[in-house]
Amino acid sequence: INTMSSFAPGLSFIDTHSNADTTNCKSFMFQVKPDVYVYADGASPPRARQSSCDISAAEVVVEFKWEPHHNPFHTPAGDPSPISHFVSETDKAMDTLGQITSYTAAQLSAQYRTHAFSILIIYDQAYIIRWDREGATVSSAIKYNEEPHLADFFHRYAQASPALCGVDTSVTSTSTEEAALARSQLGLPTTTHMLKVAVPNVDDSGSITLIFPAPVPVGQPPIGRCTRTCPAYDIGNDSVVMFKDSWQVVIANILSEGKTYKILKKNNVSNIVSCIACHDIPSIPQQATQTYKLADAVWACSHDAITQHIHYRLVLNIVGKQLCEF
Repeated sequence: INTMSSFAPGLSFIDTHSNADTTNCKSFMFQVKPDVYVYADGASPPRARQSSCDISAAEVVVEFKWEPHHNPFHTPAGDPSPISHFVSETDKAMDTLGQITSYTAAQLSAQYRTHAFSILIIYDQAYIIRWDREGATVSSAIKYNEEPHLADFFHRYAQASPALCGVDTSVTSTSTEEAALARSQLGLPTTTHMLKVAVPNVDDSGSITLIFPAPVPVGQPPIGRCTRTCPAYDIGNDSVVMFKDSWQVVIANILSEGKTYKILKKNNVSNIVSCIACHDIPSIPQQATQTYKLADAVWACSHDAITQHIHYRLVLNIVGKQLCEF
């Protein structure tokens, strides 16, 4: 930890191997307890300085294994090819793969991120993993005592913008006054952390600004649509609406939800809620999903088919009730 900190002075490396995140992940059936959490200086919670876990503030998750048979990644002999297999399927290797996947799943569900990075260290080798909603891209093994790539990664990460690091910069913090008003309208506890986002109106007349609660980690896979919904406060219109954030599949002839609602309304279909705002979320190229683009790279090993996804938001004018409360 001390050695790596010297390469990335803008990051805090915290030993968390004996401290599970019991605040954000108390509903999980397993402990979210990576060996090291990396926090951005100035952004980490106070308890992070006390060797505690906070998945909602973590930048990079680092896991250590000391025995080679725990390594889930097998480096193919010779040059990788589409028929080479990269994942080891031994019991111990699959346990490790499940462990690091669950940590990233918790991180992505606790934060608004477009992608995330994690590090797996197996004795004297390291792997850098980039996760997005389409899959994971894994580096070849890095002999970190001989090669500079791991140190270079943290050095560059510390200097990169939040957007490059995977932070969804379209979601921002809100003022104390706005947060208090939204909590009151939504009936939330005063301790609930609130966020803000703007979504363009369907008629292109501007946008609506929503205040909504920060996400609570759930045990869903990090890959796929990863839909999140919650009531939100429309501060400009003083109303409560339904906010939906998801990663839509990009397939020809499949309409977005917003366009589907528009067609239904145009044809006077009854008992349909109104979509008041929606859009594909604009981003810099590095924030878009990358796994789909890399699927056919010459170095890519054998993998399942990958479907392209795009970040999408939708706002409905009515908040439904659970069927048991209807």
